[in-house]
Amino acid sequence: MRYLLREKSPWKLIEKVDANPIIVLDELKLMQRKGLVEIRNGEIYLTEKGEREIEKEKIKYFDVKCEKCMGRGYKVDAFGILDEFKNIAANRPKPTADFDQGYIRPEDLMQRLAFIYERGDLEGARVAIIGDDDLLSIAMALTGLPEKVDVFEIDDRLINFINSVAEERNLRIKAHKFDVRHEMGVEYIGKYDTFVTDPVETIPGITLFLSRAASTLKEKGAGYFGLTHIEASLQKWAKIEKILLDMNFVMTDMLRDFNVYPMDENLEISEDYYQLKDMVKEFTGYEKIDADFYRSTLIRVEALGQPKPAVRGDAELNREVYVDDESIVTAMMMKVV
Repeated sequence: MRYLLREKSPWKLIEKVDANPIIVLDELKLMQRKGLVEIRNGEIYLTEKGEREIEKEKIKYFDVKCEKCMGRGYKVDAFGILDEFKNIAANRPKPTADFDQGYIRPEDLMQRLAFIYERGDLEGARVAIIGDDDLLSIAMALTGLPEKVDVFEIDDRLINFINSVAEERNLRIKAHKFDVRHEMGVEYIGKYDTFVTDPVETIPGITLFLSRAASTLKEKGAGYFGLTHIEASLQKWAKIEKILLDMNFVMTDMLRDFNVYPMDENLEISEDYYQLKDMVKEFTGYEKIDADFYRSTLIRVEALGQPKPAVRGDAELNREVYVDDESIVTAMMMKVV
């Protein structure tokens, strides 16, 4: 109700509220039945009854986020490489639903990089990146800070692009063909200081991805991954925290909504959001996705000694790895499993 004091677009409400979009829509429908909100020209407005409820509960809206840093607390171009990165990324392969891809804005990537640097996981580090839709490897190497960055990627287009950029610019990056169904090669196990990955959010899927990432780490290494509220309930978060503890990790940092996936820059996959768009349209009549609603919390973990991957050896990739009953977006994107 607080956000309804300011936002009228159903997509902006989905963006703001920490819940699966279907739950947000169900809650709005319940509020409509209670006479607290009404739909006008596709937008959601508080009724007089809703406004009285706001006053009764003493709910107020204050804009508390810093506009300059987009609420993250980090400079947008701390390393002075943003323009160079943008020029490189302009020629990147387009994201595809076949590999559950999507990338964040260059400005957001620079702030993620600043956080990794601040936590001491970049300078002189050997970094393993499991899947690099965002081209974080290139941004890292442009700083000149890591000793080496190895990318483990399934998409041949990204592998070729990253390796060609590394060769042209003499960057310390190497992209390798990698399928999470298979265990890491022995030459990569226990060799890295830092890992970064953005896994799918089913319990089997995230366990598999984090296990492969964990296997690359040295003793007391650190890792980074994203986790949403869009496709992961608090019950699922609790299970993931337990999995991390069992793998000998502790969470040191959680930065809410740090990773934002812009709809207008992920055109190839945004078509697969249309089932959700149809749900919103059926309820409100609202035609356009006008908010970057898909956001994830950036989580840092650190190993308390040697990491203990939960999955070892080869694994099968079936539908359960990618899709569960909370997979409102991924389920729509998985054309081939």
